[in-house]
Amino acid sequence: MMKMTKAAAIGAVMALSLPTAPAMAQKAQGAVRPALYTAGPLAMDVAGVRLGMPLAAVQAALAGTYRCSIYQSASFRQLVEREVRKRKGIPDGFGPDGTAVGDLTCQGPAGEYLRLFMAQTPAGEIVDRIDLTVSTNRVDPATLVGQVEGKYGRPTEGIPANGSWCMTRCGGDLTMEPNPRITVRSDAWSLKIFGTRGRNARLADEAAVKAAAAREAPAAARGAF
Repeated sequence: MMKMTKAAAIGAVMALSLPTAPAMAQKAQGAVRPALYTAGPLAMDVAGVRLGMPLAAVQAALAGTYRCSIYQSASFRQLVEREVRKRKGIPDGFGPDGTAVGDLTCQGPAGEYLRLFMAQTPAGEIVDRIDLTVSTNRVDPATLVGQVEGKYGRPTEGIPANGSWCMTRCGGDLTMEPNPRITVRSDAWSLKIFGTRGRNARLADEAAVKAAAAREAPAAARGAF
């Protein structure tokens, strides 16, 4: 479990912490609209965490600021073994307990709630989805939105308080978005940031499992009848 130190509340909220120097200069000018963010969702961090980030880097980014609980799931190797058994017609049963990190549930110094869902890949666990909720009871919502805008720039669609940053154009449903996406939703009670690698990445993860299983248990050649 990661330890949390006493930090200034707003300073650690999203590692959106402070606006960048260009953003501060832009604010001082007062008339320039933030530029459209072009680096893409995979380059955007939430609480110092990026989509696709390996587990070790995630733990390093959160150490000392967020206190996290870890929940386990089947590792990439266990998923391959499960697929091999399926191909061989062996009942799966309950199987062994998961040995990989499936998700992390974390709490920050300002009471923010962060949940990271991990994908299992041949190289290990990486961040697949990010959910961050910050209550406006302890942090001013206008300040949060200002940090979002200062760090991320203009969203692909919508406005910084309720918008999305996508690869090109955004799909209608966050859960079915094919490509990486960061979405912000805010109201009088909270500001939420959601991130996803997208459906195409998850399909690629599944294909990698099946490809590894196929190398161990090739499909038997079948006749026409």
